[in-house]
Amino acid sequence: MRKRLLCLLLAVWIAVTPTGCRKNKDGTGGGFRFPIAAEPTGLDPQMATDDSAITVLCALFEGLTRLDNSGKAIPAAADWTVSEDGLTYTFALRESYWGINTVKGETHPWDKNLPVTADDFVFGLSRIADPATASPLAAELIGIANAEAVIAGKKPVEELGIKAVDDRTLTITLSAPDDDFPAKLATSPFFPCHRAFFEYTAGRYGLESKYLLTNGPFRLTEWDHGNSLLLYKHEQYHEAANIAPEAVRFVIGTADAVEALNSGDLSAAPLTLSQALKVGKNVKTALLRDAVRSVWLNTSADPLTVANIRTALRDAIQWRSVDAYLQSAGEAVANGYVPPAATVDGETYRTTDNALPRTTDAEGAVKSLQAGLKELYPDGGGSASRIRIELLAADDPVSADLARYILQSWQKNLGITVTLKLIPESDLASRVKNGNYQAALYTHTPSGLTGAENLSSFASAATDNLPRLVDKKVDAAIDAAKEGGREALTALEQAVWEACPAIPIGFPCRYYGFAADTEGIVARPFGGGRYQSPLDFRGAKIWD
Repeated sequence: MRKRLLCLLLAVWIAVTPTGCRKNKDGTGGGFRFPIAAEPTGLDPQMATDDSAITVLCALFEGLTRLDNSGKAIPAAADWTVSEDGLTYTFALRESYWGINTVKGETHPWDKNLPVTADDFVFGLSRIADPATASPLAAELIGIANAEAVIAGKKPVEELGIKAVDDRTLTITLSAPDDDFPAKLATSPFFPCHRAFFEYTAGRYGLESKYLLTNGPFRLTEWDHGNSLLLYKHEQYHEAANIAPEAVRFVIGTADAVEALNSGDLSAAPLTLSQALKVGKNVKTALLRDAVRSVWLNTSADPLTVANIRTALRDAIQWRSVDAYLQSAGEAVANGYVPPAATVDGETYRTTDNALPRTTDAEGAVKSLQAGLKELYPDGGGSASRIRIELLAADDPVSADLARYILQSWQKNLGITVTLKLIPESDLASRVKNGNYQAALYTHTPSGLTGAENLSSFASAATDNLPRLVDKKVDAAIDAAKEGGREALTALEQAVWEACPAIPIGFPCRYYGFAADTEGIVARPFGGGRYQSPLDFRGAKIWD
């Protein structure tokens, strides 16, 4: 059954849709309901880092660019030109206006004819760069002229390489050419912020609907904390005529996605494989190949601080048994760290030509283990019996079986002590993200649409560095891969393989479910990329 489903669900960028509030026979208008995992911590684009907030922000705001369904940057709030040296981008803003939710009985100086100006983008980026803001997103500005010095407090924020030439013209100057810069401008940290309105909110910006001024296709009209956020179409948005939904409600923490999709309580929702097999005829299912199941090795936890110990674990795995089980479960063998949906230079990166070696080398693994023991115990008192590892895994049958194959491989070929602890998937995710583990069999969807962006999470300073890896060679390879090119990306993946902060096991599929009477919702791989939305519903329609 699993294999049959995998053969049927082949699309990566899927356009479909679901029910919400009302239906129009021509498919226009209507309301849609989408789930978010948790209450947004706040809706300030210059501060928000949680997935729920970013999903909502990407509907409320618009950057200078946005990504089309192939992941390519296209004009959004502005058109642009680039100087011959590739350093200066000049943006001509389109005519557009800010949207605000008017609260009955309250007066304020903000009306429906407040234009979006170049200074709004200058102020947004200046807030991030200003050390006084202490924005967790400051590193996203690296690449803009003087950004590092401004962030470090060595230069005033006025020297950041972004200037408002006039109300409708903006320039951004880079420290070095970057062909990917237009795509970066589509992410939430680069959304605008109206200076006077921000000051008016007096520290409450983005905490309630009335303290939020937005420039995107929707505006926030109701925030029922703990339950949902209601958005209505922003009629003064510059492309309002091309926005089909009249309303969108983000539902917080929906329990049963299958039941909600079947009943029409949700328009679209992510699904597990078991859930995808249970949906009825009222739900369409789409597949995303953007995840990797790995054994994550916490490089900050003994004995995994030593690379030789980590490579010993990798090379001791009985890969034939693991791969045979993966295939029986309908899961693709992971031949690298980069999932199949990732690209390089606009093309698919993952091929058989760049597959990493998955070979069992018990003898070599023992030698690596002995070398690692000498590093850990230079007095010569180390033995395999001193290595004790707790392996965490989710308590579903596939994860549990895979974890047991891995545990048995380590004990048989290395003679070390390994204990297996099965926990709920939500607890596993929390522990891995918080670094509260030694080894963990965990499925992760990387950030970014390209292979280089996927692997940037292994950078020493990356906030999503799950194994806490600190490796100068990997950092240098990440910097080289940012310049683009298949060869540089292959070298980066090889550097990660040698450092071995994780052992890629399989490429499980992720699924999205959509109500059958809808179309036009785009499910994006990798959650849309770093600081992007997993869904694009600008053209979503409902049919009677």
